[in-house]
Amino acid sequence: MPHSLPPLIPETTALSVAGAGLHRYGMGSALIATGADATVVIVEAGDSPGVSGVQDSTKVLLRGDTLPVLYPRFDFESPLPIRLFARMDGGCLPLGAARCRGLSDPANFDYAALELDQPLTREMLDVVRPVPAPGPVPDVDWVDHVAADPIQALESFALGWFPAEEPELAEEGNAAGELGSLPEALVAFRRVARLRPALRRFRDPVLEQPKRASGPFGDRLVFAVQDGADMDWSIPWPLEEPGVADPRVWCTDDPCGTEPETFIEEELLSRFLLQFTLYEATIAAPYQAWTYCMPTARLDTLWSMLRPIPLSPFLPTYTAEKLFVAPGLLMSASVDESEATVAFGALHRATLTPLLAHGFRWSRFDG
Repeated sequence: MPHSLPPLIPETTALSVAGAGLHRYGMGSALIATGADATVVIVEAGDSPGVSGVQDSTKVLLRGDTLPVLYPRFDFESPLPIRLFARMDGGCLPLGAARCRGLSDPANFDYAALELDQPLTREMLDVVRPVPAPGPVPDVDWVDHVAADPIQALESFALGWFPAEEPELAEEGNAAGELGSLPEALVAFRRVARLRPALRRFRDPVLEQPKRASGPFGDRLVFAVQDGADMDWSIPWPLEEPGVADPRVWCTDDPCGTEPETFIEEELLSRFLLQFTLYEATIAAPYQAWTYCMPTARLDTLWSMLRPIPLSPFLPTYTAEKLFVAPGLLMSASVDESEATVAFGALHRATLTPLLAHGFRWSRFDG
């Protein structure tokens, strides 16, 4: 144990911080003690993404059985402090005080997101939430196919990036139902989504069943939506030319508003679906890292480790995200001549950790 860390204390001493009238509860692997003076939470040290334990330098999750009796203790307005500890070999390590920033409803209280008043140092974080060795990562050879065969690139990326699950059953009959034959790019996306259902769980999904709508350029077929339908993407419908293989894509902002705006995307459908998938996969990755705005020149140290994806910027009217990839790592960058913000998505925590060497200021860092 490094000498700069707080000394370990016996678990009985940590529990005594709760004060008189001690009661113990379990939520997942965490031990929760309530008393007259405080609520004490003791979590197991270790890398436990999404379950009870330390998640990053400020966030600790509690998740487990329903315990409505504990809800008042974690309510934001509770007058009693929450004191956090991590159980180590040889005792408990004090982590500090915390406030609850998110919790389930009172009757079904089984989840709480705690935020430490003082972020953990990197040294302490590495002790209570050690970074495991990275697992296997997919290669990035699919980038070679983007220009000539974006559908193949999409399939290769998705099959390598997303874990295999029980395949979805193919639907009977025509994929488009009464709509007629869909373009091959949409058919291919549906095909790979059956093999990798994670594609259907994006924050902004490609619709399982496209829907017809109208717009300023004519009738259209909506195949993807964003932000609760505040924006959508569509293709002309019926297709402008019979048998067209790769139609243009329309982006409609505020499609349900009184004056929606529609833009023509730079990429045709096959390349747009790859672009859309890569952007959403970055957002949906299990580990995230986001920078604050910084001078564009600060990115120079990244280029040797990343491959640019030969696609136009995504959301060009808004953030204009350029897309890059490395084994097990995706990056989107909103860049102009002077300033840039960058977001990374990774399959393994250890893939992000080396990024600390670049000295960026992080608004979120899961590594």
